[in-house]
Amino acid sequence: MKFFKLFILATHLLSFLLGQDFSIKFDGQNDYVIIPDHSSLDLTQDYTLEAWIFPESFSWLAGIISKYHTNAANGYLLRLTHQSPYTGIGFDELVTATNLLDANQWSHIAAVKEGGDRKLFINGIEYPLSGSPLNVVANNNPIRIGSDYGGRYFDGRIDEVRIWNVARLQTEIISAMDTLLTGEELGLVAYYNFNDGVGDTLFDQTSNGHDGALVGNPSWVDGFTLSGILGDVNFDEILNVYDAVMLVAIMLMHETGTDLQLNACDTNEDGIINIEDIVLLFQWILEIDPDSRRSITSGEYTQNEEFISISSNGEIAGFELVFLDEHFIQNLDLPQGWAWNKNDDRLIAYSTDGSHLPENFFISLPKPDILKSLKLVGWGNSKVEAKRNIVPMSFNIQSAPNPFNPGCLIFFEILDKKKVKIDVFNANGHYLETINHQIFQKGNHQVYWQPQNFASGIYYIRISDKKNSQIHKVLYLK
Repeated sequence: MKFFKLFILATHLLSFLLGQDFSIKFDGQNDYVIIPDHSSLDLTQDYTLEAWIFPESFSWLAGIISKYHTNAANGYLLRLTHQSPYTGIGFDELVTATNLLDANQWSHIAAVKEGGDRKLFINGIEYPLSGSPLNVVANNNPIRIGSDYGGRYFDGRIDEVRIWNVARLQTEIISAMDTLLTGEELGLVAYYNFNDGVGDTLFDQTSNGHDGALVGNPSWVDGFTLSGILGDVNFDEILNVYDAVMLVAIMLMHETGTDLQLNACDTNEDGIINIEDIVLLFQWILEIDPDSRRSITSGEYTQNEEFISISSNGEIAGFELVFLDEHFIQNLDLPQGWAWNKNDDRLIAYSTDGSHLPENFFISLPKPDILKSLKLVGWGNSKVEAKRNIVPMSFNIQSAPNPFNPGCLIFFEILDKKKVKIDVFNANGHYLETINHQIFQKGNHQVYWQPQNFASGIYYIRISDKKNSQIHKVLYLK
């Protein structure tokens, strides 16, 4: 199978997965998740328990996170309060007031133990606790999510369970409670983002391997959608060129991104990772005001057997070429401040310094009729699918002699009076000089070009007006 077909398949898969956030719905009767005991989960000193919960009804003592058992070897315990109407939180047998939670609404719960002190936060706000706390000791009890050991089951959805072996600060809880984690955060011993979406296993997103098993057939359903930092592909909380490098590698499938990275790559949140995301990321990195730039509303390209000439009514900040077959473009002479990358069937180019593509920029083709589509992207997420411009041979360029030394005559015909520009480019498409730029009358014309201090090799002569351009290849032999 061609790489392009694989890429399209993967693109459709990404468009389905991106933006999908799952949770588990517990029926409040007999289902839960069980996580085997491990010494790293025996937290007795400092710890933090976090979860997003969506209660559909309030059952007495309904368990959220529990390593507790009704024996002397008590573990930590997070559940609904035992005080009617059960709309508060219980933490290690301490309880908040009631009427703090609403049914059918997401709430973030964070329970913190630091030494002998315990704190409880709902949506980042601390609420007082009362009662006598458990004496939490190491034990061989597994962890349950959605139940405690007395058969008190949670009725509703649970998402984003995080278990830490450190006491998290209120500021840390608030800053991260609606943000995706990597699983590598300091002090995080188990992390369940619930985005598996299928199966009988709830996977731990840390490297510790504390996977849980679904018991009683709970359901996978929509979850609480976390934001993360769009564009921060390497999760260092800074948008820079390193994020762009990783984004490009993932887009072109040179690297396989994690679910979190895929979310970060989709900067415009349209469910597809492409050139638009790269341009928008550089717009953020460079702090470009899109209102100060000309948006793209139309664009076109002119193609013959050897070239593609690109033009637009706005400032092109990036473009993407999709080919019908494998291409063999090895060199692309872009303006300073631009970069380009490719795979077998796709080529992208983009500005890294805020500049835009020159008018009538052209690319030398390895073979004719290979281009499938061309997308042009500007600042401010403006974009357009470029239309192929079919124009008559307006200039009918010829040259003699060809090959030539020391100079050659360039012959051309124009169909009506117009201002014409004649430029020279090297074999990589880099502009070298302008031979002539003036108004020509209708009819046949000729200009003489003699290279000055140029090496032997292939050169391109481009004749253009405001609408059309044509290119002619010549060979200079010293």
